[in-house]
Amino acid sequence: METMEKDWHFFIAIAEEGNMTKAANRLYISQPALSYRLQQLEKQFNKPLFIRTSRGVTLTETGELYYHYALDMLHRKREFENTLSNYNKEVTGTLRLGVSSIYANYMLPDILSGFTQAYPKVKLEVYTGISSKIAQLFQSNEVEVAIIRGPQSIDGESLLIHTDRIGLVTNTSLPSKPMPREDILTLPFIRYATAHDLYTIIDKWWKQHYQVPPNDSIKVDTMATCRQFIRKNLGWSVLPETGLGRFSDEFTFDPLLWEDGTPLLRETKLYYQANSLQRRAVHTFITYIKSTI
Repeated sequence: METMEKDWHFFIAIAEEGNMTKAANRLYISQPALSYRLQQLEKQFNKPLFIRTSRGVTLTETGELYYHYALDMLHRKREFENTLSNYNKEVTGTLRLGVSSIYANYMLPDILSGFTQAYPKVKLEVYTGISSKIAQLFQSNEVEVAIIRGPQSIDGESLLIHTDRIGLVTNTSLPSKPMPREDILTLPFIRYATAHDLYTIIDKWWKQHYQVPPNDSIKVDTMATCRQFIRKNLGWSVLPETGLGRFSDEFTFDPLLWEDGTPLLRETKLYYQANSLQRRAVHTFITYIKSTI
């Protein structure tokens, strides 16, 4: 406790008890020590703060002013300490997130729903797009946290938060998995705009299993459009399992395997800079994500 705060407590006790001995007992200090502190206060103000009589002490006019001042300052200090305590418990600030579109569409809403309930004072700015675009936003410090699918050359800390199976997707009305090779070759392959690394994986898998290239005759710009085309039996595609979302019952998903029998997988990682953990909103979000995986 600071000396000034101690003086406030000492002075208030003397004023309220009206007796040096009682005040000393209340404060658990010796009477000489209390008398000395009072003398120092009066010396500081160059005015008497108490009128001393054989029956005890009473406040002077200056003493009255100082008594109310001491009460007010202690009250303000307690209010500040309470505010500071609440501030330390309550996470505030703005969190700028860059998130892969697929993850943003199918997984992020549930995560943010829980996070915002736990930390309602954190403001969110969410930017979505293909993973390469989100990587650029992160590298240019336009977002503090990036959630990116597939391999990326990114400087920073990373955390694996999800692993997706990659599979051949057809309409449920078509033959169930595994789909015969001749059927695959006759139906159009619906290629949708996505990160280059995914099609690198798909093309590598195809070459391991087939000598003839796919009937690559339909190209669309989004996974949602791709699903609609598959739903209408316009062809087939290769999608990450997450991309089926709530529509999974409408499609047949056949997980793809490499020649050695291991599954084709695509990782989703969370990226952040170590120094950004100094911001409570960032640190809290990353801690929350870790608790969900």
